[in-house]
Amino acid sequence: MVKYGFIGTGSMAQAMIQGLIHKNILPSDIAVSSPRSAAKLSEKWGVVALPVQQLIDESDLVVLAFLPNQLDNITANVDFHNKLVVSVLAGINVAQLVAATGTTQIVRTLPNVNVANNQGLTAFAKETLTSTNDKIFNIFSDYLGDSVALAESQFPVFSAIAGSGPAYVFKFIDALAQAGIDNGLEAALATKIATQTVLGSATTLLKSSQTAQELQNAVASPGGSTRAGLDDFNDQNFDHVVSHAIKATIEHKHL
Repeated sequence: MVKYGFIGTGSMAQAMIQGLIHKNILPSDIAVSSPRSAAKLSEKWGVVALPVQQLIDESDLVVLAFLPNQLDNITANVDFHNKLVVSVLAGINVAQLVAATGTTQIVRTLPNVNVANNQGLTAFAKETLTSTNDKIFNIFSDYLGDSVALAESQFPVFSAIAGSGPAYVFKFIDALAQAGIDNGLEAALATKIATQTVLGSATTLLKSSQTAQELQNAVASPGGSTRAGLDDFNDQNFDHVVSHAIKATIEHKHL
């Protein structure tokens, strides 16, 4: 049984822990270390609160999930041995992680919040791992959703689409729901309709051999009401608005 350790307990660490527990990983096989919140999470979920070095010693996979500017202070006086170290630290590349931890058993990752319900997508870049650690990382990724190997130079684009993207999808759902409310639907019902429609449409696209553009055309009959809506999206430069927002996100992140 793989044991997981989280150094840091911020929102991403908690989302990952939730995802592991949802996949029936025992809370007793998950350790956390944080001066302010480890005890609270232990009480809330049954995970084990440990000092940093003990957490490393007793874990097969160690997740670095604290603030990036804390990297040198936290890693200065600990020994990672040959354990698999997975970082979710924004803006810290593989070379920096190797230098700080003193191990090459490093994977830099960019998960998104959907790991909490096992539907996440995680980008990763890694050093050459031992066969044991490589196997552990594959299991870890499968539990939380899916993963994709990516050059670190492409992390900013991935982060803008997959990391920030959930917020933009929520905004679209909210806009759909608000349009329903404006046209006479009750708020909770409008939100349910919009949410399920986005979920179902995403599932349809994932399972289809057709592109998103082809599926748009399949739904929108020539001269029909759906085509009228899509034409209005084009008139309002919808694609440009999305592209512009992603560009702003990339330029702001500087990953």
